[in-house]
Amino acid sequence: MNYAEDRLDRRATAKVDTTSHDQLEYDLKRAHSVLNKYYASHRHRGCDTLPSSHADDDDVDEASPYISPSLRELRAAHELAGKTLRDCGQNRQAVFHFGMAWRASHWLENQRRRNYGTTFANTKTINDDNNTDEDSEWKSVGDYAQMCEFSGFPEIGVLALLFYRAGGCIEFDSIKIGIDESDKIQLHGCGCNMSDCGRSPCFVAFPYQSTDMDDILLSMDALFIDNNFDQTFPCALDLLAHLAHMTRKADIIDDPTEAMHEYLSKQQSIKNMPSVLRFWDNGSLEQSEHRRVLSPVLLLLLLKLLYSSPISGSFLQLACISIPYVAARFPLASPEGRMLAQRYKSHWAYYVFIRALVLGERVKKHRKDRVTGQIPVWDIVFCKESETLNEKQIIDEDKRVNKLDYYRQILWVCSAESSGLSLDQTPPLPCTIEHRISPLSSHHPIFVVGDSHVLSLAWQTIHIDTSKNAPHTGEQQNKLQIDRTAVPFPATGMKAWHVRPSTRFFTHYNLHACLKRLPLSGTRRTIILSAGEIDCREGIGGPLLQGYYRNCRDAVTRTVAEYLASLSDLAEAFQLQILVMPVSPHAYRSEKNGKSTGRARRRETMHLWNESLRRELINGRMSTTPQSTNDRCKYDRVFVLDYEEQLRHDSNSPVGYVLHPCFNADYTHVNSAIVPLIEDAILNCGCDLASL
Repeated sequence: MNYAEDRLDRRATAKVDTTSHDQLEYDLKRAHSVLNKYYASHRHRGCDTLPSSHADDDDVDEASPYISPSLRELRAAHELAGKTLRDCGQNRQAVFHFGMAWRASHWLENQRRRNYGTTFANTKTINDDNNTDEDSEWKSVGDYAQMCEFSGFPEIGVLALLFYRAGGCIEFDSIKIGIDESDKIQLHGCGCNMSDCGRSPCFVAFPYQSTDMDDILLSMDALFIDNNFDQTFPCALDLLAHLAHMTRKADIIDDPTEAMHEYLSKQQSIKNMPSVLRFWDNGSLEQSEHRRVLSPVLLLLLLKLLYSSPISGSFLQLACISIPYVAARFPLASPEGRMLAQRYKSHWAYYVFIRALVLGERVKKHRKDRVTGQIPVWDIVFCKESETLNEKQIIDEDKRVNKLDYYRQILWVCSAESSGLSLDQTPPLPCTIEHRISPLSSHHPIFVVGDSHVLSLAWQTIHIDTSKNAPHTGEQQNKLQIDRTAVPFPATGMKAWHVRPSTRFFTHYNLHACLKRLPLSGTRRTIILSAGEIDCREGIGGPLLQGYYRNCRDAVTRTVAEYLASLSDLAEAFQLQILVMPVSPHAYRSEKNGKSTGRARRRETMHLWNESLRRELINGRMSTTPQSTNDRCKYDRVFVLDYEEQLRHDSNSPVGYVLHPCFNADYTHVNSAIVPLIEDAILNCGCDLASL
């Protein structure tokens, strides 16, 4: 589940004279060798599925007579193939192999429990993050769910994790090892000679037609339909105050999750939410023998997928409801929090960021420099802080797109039972105005695509008052206001360098999968795109990944030029208008930990990056030279949102400008207080407002 660390491990173990391509090819051949050997032996014995619930005599390990060594080897081979294909940008094939690795781990886990007479409820150590057993199913399902996100289908990753927690069983006879000779496997496979490899844009590794999945889908659908927001929810500020109180009383609180539940129950009732959705609550599992406990990292991953998924509705509500419970269980400065931050850096960082966006920040009265215009997403979803709909805006439930039907349809289309989709086909999102993008808004969406910084705008309403830039009469006033809900569709880990068409990496595929799934209309074809912060943080260009040049201006200029040229090609291919977000400066941190030099270099790189964006997309449009005319034609669909200078705060930093405290979410990302800056930047960037 640590995809960045996987790449570092491959570099560390590679021979000095080998390239990364050679190492990837070598790893894939290793995986194929094991897979072909395993499946050939079973075909020789007349088998076309994985072994039944009792291991064959030939599969028994004398040292451990309960677990098939060939299945353990099979799981490792599928996992190696998945990691290798992911790093090659072959996401369709990678998600298949991660799914098969989960299936093998599922069989091994069930056999272990059966032979030792344990249940899911009383074997919490099996799902513990401290467990180093590579056969552990929780690690495999986490890899698979994360790969679903990388393939552009976070909703399938969410359902996989909920299915796993519900104790869902993958039938052994569904694990197909045969080959359909009539299928053109060379068109979509990775060379493993398995007919389902790459057939689907997101391989469904679990049975989507089962009692457990029906329970999950019906509960998700009911959560959105039944919640009419008549209850009195505490506001985000009250929740933060109660969390601070719980932190001070931590020594006398036995169960933080139960304590938070008691507090929320006094304020409102969450309409008897079924236990199958209370993924943060391990207490609800004590009465069930077949449901599993989510390890902390799986809990964080599920929270991230729910919040960042463009599905919204019940996904967004469930993510927000879980935040107070997770915050009570894992305080930011607690030993558990520090352990997760060290072991699963990216997952913990996402949680800290999302927590800050959902709950906001407590600001002491005397800290006037920290006063922020951020609107916590919790208040938007539950406290009617954004706006109240009038009768004409309320959507009739009969006309609303049925998300339950959508879930079933997307699972069927991506399953092995369907005919599959060609390599250029991807099922679209169900996001249309008919089913309400956010619970309290009927505005059309504007999708925000790219790296993790897109979440800064997630679920906020963007108001574009075109009257500021155009004369109007009283009759025109109603037509001059454009309201859009910012819907995130992140491509985790995406760099600006990955946008280039020659890139062979999972982020490049992820970006294209996201764009293919956008339900854009004929007139509304504008997206906001964010990339570049990781380039500036990790280094610009290939040779710079291991360090920085003393003067990287030329490298930054070339990278920005490649980035914008690639965006222009994307805009043309997908008929989009792309509004580019600049790279926001990081917040000020102490100089005492020895990282001041690296941070100063990053600030310099970010400054050069934003200067290059302005030079290409703003100054070039204002110039009248022949070269600038060519640039205007080249970038006629790409515009920069020029608000970065308004984020700066240089009065308290000896190493250059930093992010103003009122915009700070987690020292790396900005919060939703930037929305007014975004609104003004859209008005002034020169884009076609009719395409919004």
